[in-house]
Amino acid sequence: MSDLLSASSLLLAIAAILFSLWYSEISKALDVLPAKFKEDNVSNYRLVKNVLYGKALPVAVMAALIALIFLPDAIRITIESFVSLSSADTRDTYSYDAVRTAYCFVSILSIILAFYMVGLTAGLCSLCKKLK
Repeated sequence: MSDLLSASSLLLAIAAILFSLWYSEISKALDVLPAKFKEDNVSNYRLVKNVLYGKALPVAVMAALIALIFLPDAIRITIESFVSLSSADTRDTYSYDAVRTAYCFVSILSIILAFYMVGLTAGLCSLCKKLK
């Protein structure tokens, strides 16, 4: 179990580092306002497109894949915990497992990062369409 926690934590850390490095550029690209005339949007379109495909989309895909890879085990652990807690036979013998809890927490964080990055990526896609 600790190997699984180490792997998920490491992958989430990599995604979080890339997110923190590129967030300011993604945020600046989202602040671009479309001009009235199509010709005035050429440089802004290029900027938003580069940020979309070079930064936002890779982090969104990475975060989503991390969440999908580790989600089944997190669901299994959560179900086992609820079954164990609700069982009358094991209520007195149930012991807390910090590694399993940490694994579920890391999985939840990866899901949150994935949803946030997918939202930012969708915003950039929408902005690209407006600038085109």
